[in-house]
Amino acid sequence: MNHTFRIAPRRLAVNDSYTFLMKELEKVDDVILEPLSGTDWPRDMPVITGGGLLESIASVDVSYASSGGDDDNLFFEAANDIPVIQADLSKQVARTFNFAEYMSFSTMEREKMLQVGRDPETFLNKGIRLHCDKLIDRNVYTGFTKVSSTGLCNNPNITRASALPHTPGGTDTSWDNKTADEILADINRAISALWKDNDCSSDALPNHILIPVEQFGQLVTRKVSDDSERSILTYVLENNLSVQQGGELTISPCKWCSGTGSNGSDRMVVYMNRVDRICFNLTQPLRRMDTEYSEMRIKIPYIAQFSEVRFLYPSTVRYLDGI
Repeated sequence: MNHTFRIAPRRLAVNDSYTFLMKELEKVDDVILEPLSGTDWPRDMPVITGGGLLESIASVDVSYASSGGDDDNLFFEAANDIPVIQADLSKQVARTFNFAEYMSFSTMEREKMLQVGRDPETFLNKGIRLHCDKLIDRNVYTGFTKVSSTGLCNNPNITRASALPHTPGGTDTSWDNKTADEILADINRAISALWKDNDCSSDALPNHILIPVEQFGQLVTRKVSDDSERSILTYVLENNLSVQQGGELTISPCKWCSGTGSNGSDRMVVYMNRVDRICFNLTQPLRRMDTEYSEMRIKIPYIAQFSEVRFLYPSTVRYLDGI
């Protein structure tokens, strides 16, 4: 018996060839487009690194007083009541928070990606580091509602005031319609009040101010007057109280200041950016743990630990709301 075999024509040959040609002509960019994301805590908050995995961070406060003598502690030859110095010690305790995350991928996935010059561990490592950095950023500025912690921008124990109204007797305190002198008056009023609360100590003069991004844009783009080339930001940086007393002042934009003030208003944070005034502890920087292999999968855990913001001298921080 004769059998006849017929081979069906390949109707998609042209399309297949076109697809193959497109793949051959495709050039894959070596640059990986990662998410656009920023953190500012290294600029705005001093950090103390090291210590290992801890339960808490403690600092000791001391205040001095004397008993006996007269009100001025003056001693006269005929007097027999000599004042005695006393020290009152107290302790501040800051909690620590843990971060943990791991990456997981199969050995076959890794082999496939390595063939085209990509390593999944490289991508996932960057993702974990970004997540940890973002968590620290939130910890520094606002803390975590779940554990009732606060940060630089929303501590309820910090003294706060409201900006002056644009017109006498008015209610509008925002910087939208204020002149350069009125904005400078708001800033200098906050600096002066903070300085006075700390016995006019030169070590308490603020050197850092945080304001919302929108207000920072106003300071940069608006001029002092119509016939001036100087921006309001330049004018404020040259004429503020801290600089006039021989100090320095940095004004930085901060997204966390928007809506953080009283009744949802925008807030200005004035403070001394110095490690012995305010800081937090990064007790365990992000660390890669031992790699685990299970059923053709690779798991690599990472851990980190950091403390809540430590207001060592709360009086060197001040809020101004309604800007």
